[in-house]
Amino acid sequence: MHIFNNIRNFLYDNDNFIAILDNKIYLYNIVSIKDISNTKIVVLFDKRIINIIGEDLKVIKSSNGEVEISGDFKRVLIDESIN
Repeated sequence: MHIFNNIRNFLYDNDNFIAILDNKIYLYNIVSIKDISNTKIVVLFDKRIINIIGEDLKVIKSSNGEVEISGDFKRVLIDESIN
């Protein structure tokens, strides 16, 4: 397990992490989810706001600063205006 943790720490930016897969988006080290609807999900990081726009959006997993979202994604907007 020690080797896995070393590799994970090397690959992941511990400030924040976004992975866009086929029909899922995985976000790591989030602060909170600000807004949820079936067409828009707004996620807060420490210094960024992520707006996920699409159809049939669902939070399928959320725990300890991590969230996984599924749906038909149209846009992912990153706003770095939080100080």
